[in-house]
Amino acid sequence: MSAFIPKYLYNFFLKDNSHVIQEYLTVFSQMIAFHDPELSNHLNEIGFIPDLYAIPWFLTMFTHVFPLHKIFHLWDTLLLGNSSFPFCIGVAILQQLRDRLLANGFNECILLFSDLPEIDIERCVRESINLFCWTPKSATYRQHAQPPKAQGDSSTNGFGKAANYYSSDYQDMPKTDLSREPLALSDLKAEVSPRISAEDLIDLCELSVGGQTKRSKASKPKILAVDIRSIEDFSRGHISGSISIPYSTAFSPDGELVQCPATGTLQSFRGRVIVVISHAMKSAAMFATHLVKVNYPRVTTLDGGINKMKPTGLLTVPSPQI
Repeated sequence: MSAFIPKYLYNFFLKDNSHVIQEYLTVFSQMIAFHDPELSNHLNEIGFIPDLYAIPWFLTMFTHVFPLHKIFHLWDTLLLGNSSFPFCIGVAILQQLRDRLLANGFNECILLFSDLPEIDIERCVRESINLFCWTPKSATYRQHAQPPKAQGDSSTNGFGKAANYYSSDYQDMPKTDLSREPLALSDLKAEVSPRISAEDLIDLCELSVGGQTKRSKASKPKILAVDIRSIEDFSRGHISGSISIPYSTAFSPDGELVQCPATGTLQSFRGRVIVVISHAMKSAAMFATHLVKVNYPRVTTLDGGINKMKPTGLLTVPSPQI
């Protein structure tokens, strides 16, 4: 327990733990939007926020929710994952109740969670592993998580092919200029979609200098980079393989995606992790919010925007047309 508590519940039991809990619940909200935008949109519309039901889940690592024989099974898997794995368990529970949640309003949802229906724990474990394997490491970054361990004190997980990509906790990785930056809680709460780090983008896109891609045997989420800057800015340098969808022309007045070849490409790659890239984080966050509103799953933004990528030498400039 002395290892378990700091890993999963670091500073949860301080006298004033509100900032720790609020950050945790905000990241959880972003994970719901990332994995199930339709459900996220509905729960937000009716005001059924995680503060109303998920605090006992995470404070007790689900022992408040499940009987002991189910906790044994759940924790067997939880202990193989890193500190972000509980988010995936929470989303998996919601997805088992998805149809009932979507069909009901605020009062019915409160009643549903006051006496939680039977949860198939085997399905919960299976689906939480799948959710975990689709979540970029840096998407669940928390400023108030456990500080990095000493060098050499690393652990691996037991999730098969995903073990290479997820062999360490993002919180434990040494911080670089390409890492995620801490965000004020108010700024974190203002963003529907999670951010990912530049180093994660480079790893997931398997980029290397010269615009070539590195091939890795690791099983990683499939990714699509969407550059929302102007065509002119895109032509001056962009991430290899990214598509250009300028924000200024992407959405109709009613919030729907405007049909064009680029948005057609985006739709054809629906289901991949989408990374929205811009100059300014505010416009990237707004674009991501629009995508979530039209039920695009797995939407993220690049922390720090294109400026984080400029010093890497990994931006591609198209050859001039002859």
